Amino acid sequence: MNKKLGVTLSSILLTSILNAQTDIEKLQNEINILKKQSDVLAEELLDISTGSFTKIDDSKAHNGLGAAASKVYYTNSPLSIGGYGEMYWAKVDGERSYADLYRFIPYFGYKFSDNVILNTEIEFEHGGSQSVKLDGSDESSVSGKILLEFMYLDFLISKSVNIRVGNLLVPMGITNLRHEPTLFATVQRPAIEKLLIPSTWHENGILVYGDISNTGIEYTTGIINALNINNTNTVDGKEKWIRTGRLGSAYNAPFNAAFVARADYRGINGLLAGGSVYVGDGSNQKNDIKGTTMSIFEVHAVYNYRGLNIKGLYTQSNLNGGEKISAKAPKKGSGYYVNTSYDVGTLIGIDFKTLVFAQYENYNTREKLVDGSSYKATNIINFGANFFPTDQTVLKADYQIKDDKNEDDKVNTASLSFGFLF
Repeated sequence: MNKKLGVTLSSILLTSILNAQTDIEKLQNEINILKKQSDVLAEELLDISTGSFTKIDDSKAHNGLGAAASKVYYTNSPLSIGGYGEMYWAKVDGERSYADLYRFIPYFGYKFSDNVILNTEIEFEHGGSQSVKLDGSDESSVSGKILLEFMYLDFLISKSVNIRVGNLLVPMGITNLRHEPTLFATVQRPAIEKLLIPSTWHENGILVYGDISNTGIEYTTGIINALNINNTNTVDGKEKWIRTGRLGSAYNAPFNAAFVARADYRGINGLLAGGSVYVGDGSNQKNDIKGTTMSIFEVHAVYNYRGLNIKGLYTQSNLNGGEKISAKAPKKGSGYYVNTSYDVGTLIGIDFKTLVFAQYENYNTREKLVDGSSYKATNIINFGANFFPTDQTVLKADYQIKDDKNEDDKVNTASLSFGFLF
């Protein structure tokens, strides 16, 4: 009798425990649902109070883009507003100092649905479109610009395959996709990613991108409008022969398809390593020259560990058939840079992120010319500090030593700047 009673009591106890566990799981699920609903409500209230402004999450990046450009992908609100800006002061040895309202870039994103997203960036440079006479003459001394830096539709199909179409950022290098001022330590972007990878580089085209399952590899590939290397700087063999080739969002620009592909590995915590390649015709004009080919490839790596950040890039550009453009046309350019920064905020007892950094660049945009001549490499050393009053604002101090052996001259520049991201 006692044995049967014990079994009965044990069964009742076990049933009660199982029921209690089930109730706890149900309660936890209900709590999770309520939390999600609360997050959505909080974001909707934020949108109402701020005119559809959504708060940035700088830990999230979509397809390698910066945090502000990625914001529309992670919000429950259909409309996202964001952007970035920067202003700097500079003093070159032997010259007068000057200040430049360098950039103000608003982002506007809109989710037509969870799978169809519009993303846009409007660029105002050097104070926008204006003419100012600084020397008392009738000639304009300053002229800014206003342009669409990208405008595309994303069709989100799956984690492994998505389609982007429109005017879009070319997926090459470190800076071209992540060019907000809080994301690089120097006042100016690396010269290599201006001259050899012509950031900010945006063209009309279509891309396919996604993740390769369980590999830690992200890929992007597609067709974009080709650079026009058949330009005056190439004809004269000048340093900016690649940068001048960007057609971007220019009105009625000729379209000549070029191929671009990129792959990044993120399988190790704190590490990004990858590379990209671009191949297209060298001449992209209405009256173009046949038989020229322009190619660019680069490899890059970024590593973060406990306040230490190390990043580096190597790139090479080649123009085949350049003799059809000019005897002075460059055939090859190459370069590399390494940047190391460390957050000393914790070491000096403050709660604000404070970076000290050093950067070394070595590049030659005219390593070989069609006529057999060549130029010497240029070396640039930068060092300085960044202070972040908040995660999305930065104050920078930078000293640059530029050794241009072609001019047999060293140029030293001191710079101060502020930047922000929202």
